[in-house]
Amino acid sequence: MKMIYQTLIAIMLTSFLSGCVNYSRDSGVENLWRQPQTFTNGTTTSQQVLTALGPPSQVLSIGKKTIYYYLKEQVTREGLILLIYNETTEVSVFDRAMFIFDQQGVLVDFSYSKLAAKTE
Repeated sequence: MKMIYQTLIAIMLTSFLSGCVNYSRDSGVENLWRQPQTFTNGTTTSQQVLTALGPPSQVLSIGKKTIYYYLKEQVTREGLILLIYNETTEVSVFDRAMFIFDQQGVLVDFSYSKLAAKTE
């Protein structure tokens, strides 16, 4: 009878000390550049980009050009935590956009990152 209680306590203790991990988090700016936009090199101004997309994640100055850098990060994590074995998987997906302006604030060039393929 004592052996049954010890086994039952060991099973309960193991189940209390194990668990699953599952979370996701988003950081950065909202990726509004994925919505249909009409940015045109040579005519779009920096103010029009700011109005359409909001403030960038970073503003960089390289030579006589200004770069607006937008970044969105999505992280998901899943895992199993046991008494003697742990396993977790974390997937980070980055979405970026860059807009390059001349001294007058006119768009010279812009680029978006490729969309990540869904891995499910």
